[in-house]
Amino acid sequence: MFSDPTSMPEQIEASLKFPLTNIPRKPKVCICGLGASAMAGEIMSDFADAYSDVPISVVKGTDLPKWVDRDTAVIVMSYGGNTPETLSLYEEVISRGCETVCITSGGRLMDRALENKNALITMPSGLLPRGALGHMLGFTASVFEEMGICASRTELNSLLPSLKGFRDSIVNNDGDNEALSAAKEIYGKIPVIYSTVNMRAAAIRWKMQINETSRMIAFYGTIPEFNHNEIVGWIEDQASDEFIPIILCDEDSVDILRYMTETLSGTLKSRGVKPYEFRAKGSNDLEKTLMAIILGDLVSMHLAYMKGILPCKTVTEHADQNREFN
Repeated sequence: MFSDPTSMPEQIEASLKFPLTNIPRKPKVCICGLGASAMAGEIMSDFADAYSDVPISVVKGTDLPKWVDRDTAVIVMSYGGNTPETLSLYEEVISRGCETVCITSGGRLMDRALENKNALITMPSGLLPRGALGHMLGFTASVFEEMGICASRTELNSLLPSLKGFRDSIVNNDGDNEALSAAKEIYGKIPVIYSTVNMRAAAIRWKMQINETSRMIAFYGTIPEFNHNEIVGWIEDQASDEFIPIILCDEDSVDILRYMTETLSGTLKSRGVKPYEFRAKGSNDLEKTLMAIILGDLVSMHLAYMKGILPCKTVTEHADQNREFN
């Protein structure tokens, strides 16, 4: 079961080489998907925000924003291709005449994409949706670059050596590594994951992986928003003893964010709350986010084994791959 989370860099590498055709270029971009299938959109749109003039929105629901029109390029993502909410969005996208790119491994979404002659990117089948993040990232980055949004494919490709090195530093040291140490600190508590805003996608991924792989309740939030409200609950509410804050922070944050993160950590410790902290280092926000994600994926696996459960397919993932849309 460790093959999926540890193979993310290799998945990215393979998917970046996939030839693309008929990718539209429009002044607006909308990404539609849910759960694990929306994660690549979250990560790449956060990265693109720092480099692109094109507004990008990730829709994770059933209602398409009013501004989505013929001037919008839409990326519809569903690993199994049968997620009802995503299929509903797809039909609305088609009814509005939007040029569409579909990323899937099969299912009804693939059938409809072929019927409508949409640009179609076919992912390898047989994986858990959450275990296919590398493929989704590589494809999304390539689509972004073809759309003229930013040099996302080029940048992601340049990060592969460091991502592989970071992964190997954890996986190849089974007796004492960062992921196992973090899992030991978290085990028996309810994790609440906080990140600086530039690493928001990593906090979301940690939450999702702990929910699905470890079968645990988990929540997430961002810094500096935490410092304006949630900090009060951690300090004043005795129920906080049941929780553990996990802080994913950027080693190179601007001064005000670094100050707020250090203040947050110091305040919690002074009140007897011990957070787990991961300080990400890298050349840019994308590298830091992906390193934090690789670590979180492995933490969720260790937590599952500590609980004596197999991190296999969940009910929702089985449904995503197999249920028919009515």
